[in-house]
Parts: sequence; C-alpha cells; structure tokens
Amino acid sequence: MITHFQINRIFFTVFCLVFVFQHNAFSDDIPLFQQDPFIQTDEFTPALPVIGCDSPVFQFNHVIDGTVINHIFYMKNEGDHFLKIDKVKTGCGCSTVDFDTNIAPGKTGKIELKIDTDGYGGTIYEDEIIVESNDPNTPIFKLKAIGPVDSLAEIKPKGVSFKGNVNSTHKATVLIIPNADYRFNITGIDQGKLKDKIKCILDKQQNSWQLTVLNVKTTPGRYWGKIKLLTDHSQKKSIDLWVSAALK
Repeated sequence: MITHFQINRIFFTVFCLVFVFQHNAFSDDIPLFQQDPFIQTDEFTPALPVIGCDSPVFQFNHVIDGTVINHIFYMKNEGDHFLKIDKVKTGCGCSTVDFDTNIAPGKTGKIELKIDTDGYGGTIYEDEIIVESNDPNTPIFKLKAIGPVDSLAEIKPKGVSFKGNVNSTHKATVLIIPNADYRFNITGIDQGKLKDKIKCILDKQQNSWQLTVLNVKTTPGRYWGKIKLLTDHSQKKSIDLWVSAALK
C-alpha cells in the first residue's frame, strides 16, 4: 500500500521534471537579461575631433621680390572631442608657421604663416603646408599658399664670374631693365666685402642701366660676394648681384 509520504515524493519528482523541460524549451528564445537598446540599435558613437578650414588655399596678388607676407589660416574643430594639432610643416625654408595646438569642439584656432619672398622674383611662389592632427579620418590636412612674385628689374646676366690668369683683364657688362610696373632710380652701389677686389661703373641709358664690373685684384686666389644696387623704391631698397672669381 502506497503511503502518503510516497505520494508526495512522486508528485514532487514529476513537478521538477516538468519545470526542467519547460526551462530548456524556452531558454534559447528568452535571454536572461535584456540588452541595452542604445547598444543594440548602434545609436552610441564615440566622440571624435574633425578638422576643417574656412579657406585652405591662400591666393595672394602681385608682390615685389623681398616682400614679407603674413597670413592666418582659421582652423575649426567640427567634431565633439578636442582637436590636437601635433605638427605643421611647410615645403619651403622661406616660410615659417606658428599655430594653436589644442582646439575645443566647435571652436576655431589659428595657423599663422609668414613668407619671405626674397629670391622668388619673376616666379609663381607656391608652397604646401602639411597639418598633422589627431583627427582619425583626416590625420593629414593640406593647406596651400600661392601667388606671383615680381622682380623690380630684369638682370642680364644674373651674376658675374671671372676665371683665368690674374694678369689678364677681367670685365663683365650687366644690363638692368626696370619692370614697367614699377618706377625707381638707382641711387648708388654698395660693394660690401668686394670693394677692394672689383670696380663698378654705372651708366644710365634711355630705358635701362648698364653696369660694368672690373676685376682689380692683382694676386691669385678666389673671392665671392654680392654688390647691392641701391634704389629709391619704397618697398625694394636694393637689387643684388653676385660676383665670384677664381684667378691663378
């Protein structure tokens, strides 16, 4: 005869088997913990800096050789994390930069460019500026400066060189043709360290000047340097001419 205790034990065993069966049947469909809805729908993104510039190309107008140009590039952080500018490199030794290293989200910083156009007369100056930052999508940002640089005058030839026997006559003629866009006069000649080695004679012609350069050094050897043709122009105070010699 089955006792009351045995009946209760059978009932408990059946209950446990039913519970285990139901748990195994539905455990794969119903997670124990619901996932965060923001993560599940990809609505969460990390904060990032985004570099930008109001005008990445600086185009300047005609300037005279030797003019120093200053320009500011305004850099904007269009992201939601601090923008750090690590390095700014120019492609020319004649230009230098100063810049803000940290720019807050939504704020603007400066890159200050300084260009010395000395020696660029008669050419189109062009320089690429490389900006390195912590923007992961644009770690290298490029800026550009470009513009025409005029010579005050055309020099033919651009330099004088003497070679040969020291006892021979060494003479060269240089033609200075003014740029039609600029008016000036040559007011003097500064021979600098060449004053004991050469003699200069300047003749004014109708639309140009003729400069005669003569060697006066009587002992063998080498020398080099530049003479300055002084002018009355407000921006370009002198025109340089290089002179060298190798005499034996």
